Amino acid sequence: MKKQINVVGAAFLENGKILATKRNDDRVLGTLWEFPGGKIEPGETPQQALKRELEEEFNDEIVVGPRVTATSSHEYDFGVVNLTVYYAQFQTHHFDLIAHSEVKWTTQTQLNDLQWADADQAAVAAITQANLSQVVFDEA
Repeated sequence: MKKQINVVGAAFLENGKILATKRNDDRVLGTLWEFPGGKIEPGETPQQALKRELEEEFNDEIVVGPRVTATSSHEYDFGVVNLTVYYAQFQTHHFDLIAHSEVKWTTQTQLNDLQWADADQAAVAAITQANLSQVVFDEA
């Protein structure tokens, strides 16, 4: 049985745009676009993992909102990635890029112009169809 890798991603919303991040070329799935985030550690909720990962990857504090869509699974040669994407907002803007070579704020229609990692495709499809003005952040 292939290794199960539970990961979480953030679809950041700001001024009607969505943040896309491009993986460093030297990483697994390098050059592909994804929603920033990472592995869920044992004992963490997806929301806790997302806050920790974004602090590690960008040195930023965030607010986690509702889930974008159901968890999607995609089988790669290194294992099965189970990805859950949540809407999120930045509370700080440091953007220290550690795991990514590029970040881009994009419109809903421009999301489809990017080469996304397979695991992120379901979230991209959901976001392009969503009414982003209806997304509510309880903590903000």
